[in-house]
Amino acid sequence: MSDSLADIRNAALRLQRDAEALAKAAQHCTHDEVPETSPAGLSDAEILRIAHRALELHAAQHPRPPHVTISQAAEMLGLSRRTVSKMLHAGQFRLNRCGRIPIEQIDLVHSMER
Repeated sequence: MSDSLADIRNAALRLQRDAEALAKAAQHCTHDEVPETSPAGLSDAEILRIAHRALELHAAQHPRPPHVTISQAAEMLGLSRRTVSKMLHAGQFRLNRCGRIPIEQIDLVHSMER
């Protein structure tokens, strides 16, 4: 389980670095430098506009907390608070010393649902 969490963290860090590199490259790109079309059928100007919008949406998101309450976990998982409490008592989640559920456990449940 720790390997999969490490893999997820590493993938998230790679995505963050790639997004930052894309944002940096997009800032310096002008419409004069953009060719007319791409293999996807979109003009590169449209692709650039989409990339800018994706970066804006990513930047607008609130950072995820490292630990969540039972109510927050229930909301994130689309379950009732009572169901998450039952999962906690069944050993599917473990509380940390502050009485919260580490976000990695929520991510693990999400990945198992897919």
